[in-house]
Amino acid sequence: MQRRISVVVQPYFWLFAALIGWLNSPSLSGTILWIGIILLSVLFHEFGHALTAVFFRQKAQIQLVALGGVTTFHGPKLKFWQQFIIVLNGPLAGILLFFLASLALALPLSSTLRGIVATIRTVNLFWSIINLLPVLPLDGGQLLRIALEGFFGVKGYKASLVIGIIFATLLSFYFFIAQAFLIGAFFFLFAFQTFDLYRKSRNANFMDREDSLKKMLLEAESLLQQGRPVEAEALFQEVLMKGAGGLLSSIAAQYIAFLYVQQGKRQEAYDLLLSNKERLDDSARCLLHQLAAEQGNHPLVAELSADCYQFSPKQEVALRNARAFAALNQPQPSGGWIQTAWQLGPFDLKTCLDDEVFNSVRNNSVFRHFVDPLYEGHRS
Repeated sequence: MQRRISVVVQPYFWLFAALIGWLNSPSLSGTILWIGIILLSVLFHEFGHALTAVFFRQKAQIQLVALGGVTTFHGPKLKFWQQFIIVLNGPLAGILLFFLASLALALPLSSTLRGIVATIRTVNLFWSIINLLPVLPLDGGQLLRIALEGFFGVKGYKASLVIGIIFATLLSFYFFIAQAFLIGAFFFLFAFQTFDLYRKSRNANFMDREDSLKKMLLEAESLLQQGRPVEAEALFQEVLMKGAGGLLSSIAAQYIAFLYVQQGKRQEAYDLLLSNKERLDDSARCLLHQLAAEQGNHPLVAELSADCYQFSPKQEVALRNARAFAALNQPQPSGGWIQTAWQLGPFDLKTCLDDEVFNSVRNNSVFRHFVDPLYEGHRS
């Protein structure tokens, strides 16, 4: 019979388990005992997820990583209630281990064994409670996400992220005040990660949950990697049309825009990126920045100036920004960008500033404050 559950242990799992063991029992024997307790507890928890996934005809893999365990699974599409049970059975497995340890403590055990069992009992109760908090990526956050998304769709998913951000932030402050700085730092990290998820999902819609659309996008990306741009573009166009303005649709639009540029269709690329301006990744925003300069959309170039330079700190980007701000009659940022461009390497400053776009700022004292030292430095 084909094995349906595989277990992979990453090296960092042992390192962090040893660190936790040493902090709780600073001796070799104590650290080894703690590593065993952590290994047992994490595996028990993750097998709660994995065995339930297998029951629902999934193939599961358990990975023991630095901060615990992660169970992934794939197979036939699951309903929301099935996903909910798979996630729930992880903490329930930990609670079961807590009760088993409690029963074992009623037996006549040696003092050493009693101490080990008591530690297993405490660890699993504590971790099960913490893990049920409604904060991603904890199981409680996943349960909240599945429940709200099942009832309310994408709006429910976004609501679960907001709730998670609030809880993680409050818990972070609580633990910092209680001087439990390590736990507070973890919850602060969870809050930041969840906020980033929320930021990226603001434009998600119901079509982003369609597996067929995701597969179509992946197939188009694969065709592009195989050097088959015509076929890839046809699939990207289909995702763009069916995605109804969601995240998948936006991703497809960005791919199409880059293909348009390769084909010399720069106006079409500009129009497509402009219509998706709020959902672009960094590389697409920089392409829009370049195309906007070509189209004379100086306010948009100025709007994207700092982000694009941060992503691509090149002289041509800085000069593009300088021209845009000059066209908008803003001498201070225009001069500042000229200075930034010069720091990346000398260029023909006179020819650059003779461009008519600098007419409105060329003789401005604020602008000259940035530019004149460059002339003097170049002559010296």
